[in-house]
Amino acid sequence: MAALFEAFQEQFLSDPIIAFLLQLWWLWLLLFVGMGFQAVWLQTRRFQYILKQGQVLLEIRIPREVRKSPKAMEQVFANMHVLKNGPSNWHEKYADGEVCLWYSMEVVSHGGDVHFYMRIPAIHRAAAEAFFYSQYSDIEITEVPDYIHRFPKSYSELSAKKYELFGSELMLNKPDAYPIRTYMDYEAVAEEKELDPIAALLEVLGKFKREEEMWVQILVRPVGSEWRAKGEALVKEFKLKTSGMVKNDAGEDIWQMRSPGETEVLKAVERNIAKPGFETLIRYVYFAPESVYNWKFPYRGITAAFNQYAAADMNSFKNKYWVWTIVSKWYFPFLFASKRRFLRRQSMYQYYRERMMPDEPLWGISSSRSLEMVLNTEELATIYHPPTMHVLTAPLIRRVESRRMGPPAGLPIFGGEDTSELLKK
Repeated sequence: MAALFEAFQEQFLSDPIIAFLLQLWWLWLLLFVGMGFQAVWLQTRRFQYILKQGQVLLEIRIPREVRKSPKAMEQVFANMHVLKNGPSNWHEKYADGEVCLWYSMEVVSHGGDVHFYMRIPAIHRAAAEAFFYSQYSDIEITEVPDYIHRFPKSYSELSAKKYELFGSELMLNKPDAYPIRTYMDYEAVAEEKELDPIAALLEVLGKFKREEEMWVQILVRPVGSEWRAKGEALVKEFKLKTSGMVKNDAGEDIWQMRSPGETEVLKAVERNIAKPGFETLIRYVYFAPESVYNWKFPYRGITAAFNQYAAADMNSFKNKYWVWTIVSKWYFPFLFASKRRFLRRQSMYQYYRERMMPDEPLWGISSSRSLEMVLNTEELATIYHPPTMHVLTAPLIRRVESRRMGPPAGLPIFGGEDTSELLKK
């Protein structure tokens, strides 16, 4: 065996190309060190850039009656897509660390008391408020202290107070180009037959006990038109598979016709990729004292609330089982179940508090364990919007008692500059 290895080694090293590459070992070492330095540098600059922007938490208080459909919220998301930013040159990418900023749309239950929140970069606050007021003139948007600060900073401290935690993230079953069921599928000609898709989620959140906390966050980050390329490739592939000459089992050429169902899927995919998209991450966390803790209700409730958007021939949501906090010694990798459960809970709690979004890819590879999906404005408006008048939310949501006649006058939109000197002239 040793002689065989020596013969192979001698033959391997005698190759002139390999010998030349080995002589440049110092070059590969410098390249490897340089790539590592670039990764650390970019991550540091990006982190500093995000901290510099600042974040604000806005509570959206819903009026007694919202007569607008989720289409109004779709327009809000379409407007927010315009705020997409990103580095346009070398200095902005490597010196400033600029990355595309994201937003967190949240529906939270504090012991059955449901609240709508929106956490956004401070520089986009005025624009986001203007977009909401332009579609929902009766809502009330106010800055509030972050509710996460009412609770311990880490899961270790939370666990020390005898609390248990369950959390998970959702992903799509099929590629992004396949749409989920949207609010368009719930509309009806007769007003009394219309349904609001967010009703199921609100009912689940309203059923928690006083000591229980249930938090749902939908992190969204605008993307350009590049996500449509995969959808267009899917459409092209779909057309080739569903129409044209094919061979049957006997080897004869026959004309294959597209079925009505396949035609509808094709139309739905084309319509889906035609609208602006957002990288999306849906994360939910539930925790409660050990005496009332029951992870099965939030798991089944949230799963059922999002399962209504499923269509057998389209798309649907499912849990990311490799990140959720259910760990057992009976499942792979079997070992150290208690330790792995604690680490998963710790990560989930931390990720939620920090509104952690997967990093922008470095060298085409994402550095986060969370896989983002792309939802368009119509899909996002379906799963997050002010509940309409068809939802009986009076016992669940804190409502606006007085009617707002319109957005505040002189609301600054795309700037935070002081205009007081201009008003004095």
